[in-house]
Amino acid sequence: MPRQKFPIADLTCPVLRKLLRDRELRSAGRKPDLVKRLIDSEGSDEIELSDNEIEDNDDDLRQTVSALVENVASIMAAIKNGQVGVPPVPPVPPVPSAVLPQDDDAIAEAHHQRTPFNITAPTHSTAFGDIEPTLRRRNETMTSTRQPTAEYVFQPQDVIGILPIFDPLDDVSPSAEQFIDRIEKLAQVYHWEEYLVLFAAQAKLKGPAKRWIDGLQTTFATWEEFSKALIADFPSRFTTAAR
Repeated sequence: MPRQKFPIADLTCPVLRKLLRDRELRSAGRKPDLVKRLIDSEGSDEIELSDNEIEDNDDDLRQTVSALVENVASIMAAIKNGQVGVPPVPPVPPVPSAVLPQDDDAIAEAHHQRTPFNITAPTHSTAFGDIEPTLRRRNETMTSTRQPTAEYVFQPQDVIGILPIFDPLDDVSPSAEQFIDRIEKLAQVYHWEEYLVLFAAQAKLKGPAKRWIDGLQTTFATWEEFSKALIADFPSRFTTAAR
């Protein structure tokens, strides 16, 4: 076949890459890089090529595209026919010129599945008397209305920063029952886990309430236990005489 000169800058990327590989040169990069690399190798901005060299490369590209089209058609047919499995995709010959971009937007993060804050009934008998029906009704309401969600991801310090302070000696501090009620309403809205609320609530105790929690010989394992004990031991604000 007769050979003729072609401007290197007019060659397609597949042809440029093939010529670079034939010369054992790096074939990766954008077209300006490929053109410069080949010009430096040839010492000229033109190169002699036969029509076959260009057509052979085009044939390889056409075969690759044809194989991809057949694979896509096979998959679409399987989906349309309602088949459970998708037929295996036969191997596709590599495309020397193909540089597949990374699509970061197509990579999705796996959402962390959190356990919803759910108040459970105590496993032991209680001696807190009249507060039992009130707490049971409140806890049943929380359990029935809460729905799990992965929208919020709170850290302990986030929860501590939102909760009110409970100090029996502070006139502006809520009562024990108001403190518990406020926390449970926030837990419903933000879907906090029970262990997180239990931890944060104890961190908001001040004054006598802080000394009370520090002096206990046992550790509260559930929100039910903690809320009952707090309301029982702090049924009302301290009087001036108690201070």
